[in-house]
Amino acid sequence: MTIGTSGDAAAARGLNAGCDAWYSVIGGTFPEPALALTRAAQAGRHRQALEESRRLEPLWDLFARHGSLRVVAAAAAHLGLTARSNLPLPLRGLNAEERARLVAVVEQLRLHT
Repeated sequence: MTIGTSGDAAAARGLNAGCDAWYSVIGGTFPEPALALTRAAQAGRHRQALEESRRLEPLWDLFARHGSLRVVAAAAAHLGLTARSNLPLPLRGLNAEERARLVAVVEQLRLHT
């Protein structure tokens, strides 16, 4: 049995507090920042883990506004990993304005697969 954290915006705090795992929504789409945050926390570099999480704050803000599933689905489509329409019905993807904001955040944070 493991004790983990969910909710990506709280991952650094959870891992720093001793959680064994992070059940991440970004880990598959953006493995590099997820791994950097996790490794920092596991190595006891708590400040670095928190700084990585703060760097990702614009992404966390989108999650809070639109839900992490919808945001990561749109990001995967933007990166060409999936078709544009990739959520099962009845879930709706982000609208054009929301997608444009997501693309800006992905570019600002230099998030890539």
